[in-house]
Amino acid sequence: MPSRGPTMPRGQTDHHHHHCHSTAREPRERIDYDHCELYVQICYPQNDAVHWLIFMKYPGAEHGTRFHSTGWMGNRELSIETNKRFDSQAVESTQYLGTIHETDSYQVHRESEKIPLQSCQLWACYLILRLERKRLLKKGTYDHYMNCYEHSMGEHYGPGDGVECRIHLRRG
Repeated sequence: MPSRGPTMPRGQTDHHHHHCHSTAREPRERIDYDHCELYVQICYPQNDAVHWLIFMKYPGAEHGTRFHSTGWMGNRELSIETNKRFDSQAVESTQYLGTIHETDSYQVHRESEKIPLQSCQLWACYLILRLERKRLLKKGTYDHYMNCYEHSMGEHYGPGDGVECRIHLRRG
């Protein structure tokens, strides 16, 4: 990120610009609360498994919300974790998906609850698909993540229909 450089105390001049700064120091990064950025995060492998999650945050923010299918085959849970670090040490790769209006962020929550619980990679792909169908992500995003990566298909239940997942309703 570009740095603003040091803020000069009132009355001292900045030798590069030859003027006085009279404003208080601004945050290093401004947070845009009108939009949310969406990412796929791929974690370092653990026990020969590569974990995928969808991360949503305000532009410029260091924390946000993780959406992912957790657990193991036969014992999956939808995990929506707030106030999580974007630059977590567990994450090996972060890939930008797109930016949505903050007013559409509820749709990410809603759509995440409609996907049958399954392997985290397929679940993340199907959340991308559902957001693409809502025109929140650009067409072709799902195809890229579904077809350009090798997925374990042993636990493949599809994107779900238009209503909440039966598993979630049972747990609700």
